[in-house]
Amino acid sequence: MFSMSSEKIAIKRKYLYGVDLMRLLFILGVLIIHTSTVFTYKFQVGSASFLTLGSFHMPMHFTRMGFMFISGLVLFLNSYNRPMHLIKFWKRRYFWVLIPYFFWNFIYHLVEHDFEKISTGNWWLQYWDLLIHGNGYYMYFLMVMLQLYLCYPLMRFLFKKTEGKHLIVFFCSIAIQLLITIFTKFIFPHLATENWPYLFKSYGMFVLTYEGYFIAGALAGIHYSDVEKWIVSHIKQLFIATLIGIPTMVLYYFYNIYILKLSYNKAYEVHQPLIVVYALIVISNIFYVGYLYDRFVKNNKHPKLIAFVSKAQKIAFGLYLTQTIALSILRMMIIPIPNGSWYIWLIWPLATIFVIGFSGALCWILYNTPIAHYVIGRPLNKRGTNVRI
Repeated sequence: MFSMSSEKIAIKRKYLYGVDLMRLLFILGVLIIHTSTVFTYKFQVGSASFLTLGSFHMPMHFTRMGFMFISGLVLFLNSYNRPMHLIKFWKRRYFWVLIPYFFWNFIYHLVEHDFEKISTGNWWLQYWDLLIHGNGYYMYFLMVMLQLYLCYPLMRFLFKKTEGKHLIVFFCSIAIQLLITIFTKFIFPHLATENWPYLFKSYGMFVLTYEGYFIAGALAGIHYSDVEKWIVSHIKQLFIATLIGIPTMVLYYFYNIYILKLSYNKAYEVHQPLIVVYALIVISNIFYVGYLYDRFVKNNKHPKLIAFVSKAQKIAFGLYLTQTIALSILRMMIIPIPNGSWYIWLIWPLATIFVIGFSGALCWILYNTPIAHYVIGRPLNKRGTNVRI
């Protein structure tokens, strides 16, 4: 793996439909886990039902890491072997991220607080605080992306200087990722961080917290064919590892609570050493699903399904941006439901479908509406064409 020099790879690549599916699956996974979080607190804290839902989060934590992985992959897939025009690159990338970032922070902040207060200086100070911290309405991902684009030339420089040694770079980045999670789990909680820079103490917003996943994704994009061949040849072992990993992650949650005596929130936090290994294994399996889908598209046996996935992946970023609307509606809808009711378990999967369906419908409308399409980070849908960025 990673044995081929990237300079020998043709600049023009075939379109990889598997990447579309991977991106969509990771986004959907994020929405699933966020929906489950809404229901977690319909149960008494510490109850069996509460712990069951909490433990569900653990094996689902690959979704955020997969999100970071696929972002690195897409970023380098087609750009690495092309001449770098940095200003043009930054203009394009920041344009499609900053517009949604400013817009959705504004809208969500406006809805959450009284509209009449928009004329007050305090309202705008709060809005500014949201923008510079990225800590509201699941906007942390956009904050991380803004940092990633800033780091792009440094990452590209690193990869160019280490041509032929990318496998070493990969293992070093994962080793660093493990050290980061060991630090955040076992050392960070015992430090006085009040005077630390914001991104250091709020490490979930910091790009370096996810460096291993970004570098793994970037290298997968640079050496896509080699990585694909390796995963295909090892898929049996990777699949077995996933089957073992799922119950292991559930047990890991209870280990955190009852052995390490961590708080419930800390117990299922995403930044943990074992999650690094588990997430990479599951991401490899999702990569294989993308490989199968790429072959499926070439056979063109089910054009309607292919067309649906093609449309859905175009609004994948929008699903993430608009999920707060669907989740807020869901929270209001389940208020009348008594806490701890047994039928919450029946409502949960239906609610997940609602969140995905509502966000998808809203995004499709925005995607096909002039000017409005900017707020989901997509060019206006041109009927009959396959828009790609």
